[in-house]
Amino acid sequence: PMLDVRVFTNMRFTAGSLSVTFAFFALFGFIFMVTQYFQFVRGYNTLESGLRTVPFALFTGTAAPLSAKLAQRFGTKAVVAVGLASMALGFAWTTTLKVDSSYWFIVGQMFFMGGGLGLVNAPATEAIMGSLPPEKAGVGSAVNDTARELGGTLGVAIVGSLFASIYASRLGELLAGTPVPAEAIATAKESVGAGAAVAQVAGEQFGASAQAMVQGAVNSSFIDGFHAGSWVSSGVTLVGAVLAMRFLPSRAAALADAHSRSGEVAPVG
Repeated sequence: PMLDVRVFTNMRFTAGSLSVTFAFFALFGFIFMVTQYFQFVRGYNTLESGLRTVPFALFTGTAAPLSAKLAQRFGTKAVVAVGLASMALGFAWTTTLKVDSSYWFIVGQMFFMGGGLGLVNAPATEAIMGSLPPEKAGVGSAVNDTARELGGTLGVAIVGSLFASIYASRLGELLAGTPVPAEAIATAKESVGAGAAVAQVAGEQFGASAQAMVQGAVNSSFIDGFHAGSWVSSGVTLVGAVLAMRFLPSRAAALADAHSRSGEVAPVG
């Protein structure tokens, strides 16, 4: 009852919400994978993995203050679309990531992803909040938060499921016919962390060569799943960029402003 669904007839509100949803869908799906990459493939501990994601936050924080000024000059449509396209480019670049890729190679990818997110957030949020009258600011804020949470949840669920499915399938193929027991293979297929644990046990029982063989299979399977998930994230943000260019108005129309002052819901466009 608190949400008047007529607000979705305003494209500034709807397209802004979708832009936020798509951005966080891709972001959370990628974060789900990259944290495992740092910890289980590269072997960093929790703190070291967290520190290596700091550039992403720095790029986002740098782009965010600029996005408002850019939106004033070029319009919300252009800035949000460019931000989503930048994220799509960053995610597509991560499909070239390898087990032994340089960290600075990853920082370059974070530049496009984090900078793109910084360009999307403020203008899209302004489109959502600016399309409603002041007395409905709470509704706008709630929808804005829900868009982020919904996008992030679906990103982890969908991208994570695709990644896990490909990882398990590929790992089963690589370890089939090896001396690794079926029970150990089944355990390793449950998650990347479990695969790393199985590799460690193999090393303790059968030596370094056994550990290297299992860990190599785990890493290779992880990269295959990672690339597939990155393509999904790239595709989603690219679709978001196209939708923003098509449906997100560049600026609030005078008619919309008049409706806002009168407390009415602004019409489409």
